[in-house]
Amino acid sequence: MTTSRQHADRGESGTPPRPEQEVQGAAALARLAGELGLAETDVGELVYEMVHRGSSGAYNNGAHPELGDLDAFDAVHDDADEQASAINNRGLESQLAALVGAFGEQQVERMLRDEAPGHTPPNSVS
Repeated sequence: MTTSRQHADRGESGTPPRPEQEVQGAAALARLAGELGLAETDVGELVYEMVHRGSSGAYNNGAHPELGDLDAFDAVHDDADEQASAINNRGLESQLAALVGAFGEQQVERMLRDEAPGHTPPNSVS
């Protein structure tokens, strides 16, 4: 099962490839995360959301047809937990590289700004 494009080309180590552009983007975003007061745990939640979104898509597209409905759901989301945990365990830059690979640098920057402490989403009622 693949949850996003960076997961489709895993090597034997289970580590997604990290093209130079994603690495450079992740380094710049890591600096931004620090400036915004975000920690690895804050970004980790974004990684879990990203991976589980892909798992939901896989489940909805019939992943694990050999299993019953509930077992297939559990299987794709258990796999997502393992994938997200592996990404998160490699640290902030790996988290950000995975997010950049899935969403692009500009979208990840917006996501980080939205996660920043004190950020008020547009159109929110105070």
